[in-house]
Amino acid sequence: MTVPGALSPPGRKGSKQRILEAAFELFAEKGYDGTTTRSIAKRAGVNEVTLFRSFGSKEALFRQAALDMLPLRRIKEGVDFGAEGTPEEVLVRNARLVLGILRENRHIFMILVGELWRHPKLKEEVGTEVFDQAVQFVTGQMQVMIADGRLRDVDPFVAARSWMGTVQSHFLLNYLIGPGQLDPDAEERLLRGWADIFVNGAGRRGDGKR
Repeated sequence: MTVPGALSPPGRKGSKQRILEAAFELFAEKGYDGTTTRSIAKRAGVNEVTLFRSFGSKEALFRQAALDMLPLRRIKEGVDFGAEGTPEEVLVRNARLVLGILRENRHIFMILVGELWRHPKLKEEVGTEVFDQAVQFVTGQMQVMIADGRLRDVDPFVAARSWMGTVQSHFLLNYLIGPGQLDPDAEERLLRGWADIFVNGAGRRGDGKR
């Protein structure tokens, strides 16, 4: 299991980072209800006063730990819709990267999905914030492709939601609730087919050809 900040030298971690790492581990092991602020503080090597001073409440700590657990930062750093290549190639290349990161962190999503559904208030705050950040980021990437002339002048928000929905549903069906793996050639066929339909459509061409 990947723990946020785990590569930091132990002696150089601040109390806030240690609390986040401890919270991540305990929420993953025991869930939200089974984790106490006392147990988090003990594992982090701080007292509860420090925990509450840093985060205010267990709910706020879960929110911050959840945001840090999700690999959105890694995705933002790796995705580049302005890279060279046809629009189909760019979409497939970035989808491969995103799926790779999501697969590596699938346990995080399993934990979060369960906890957020059990706690509607957390779902509204954490789930909505993460999703909105992701949509905003991909919308900006679609604007890059439109500005470059690689996509026609469509609504970038709708384009972002459409492509994200395709990739997210593939991840959900195959890697979270499905078999957990997929033949690489079969996945490549799907990604290339989806990218082709996304860019070129699936209807008849103007010249009457299919």
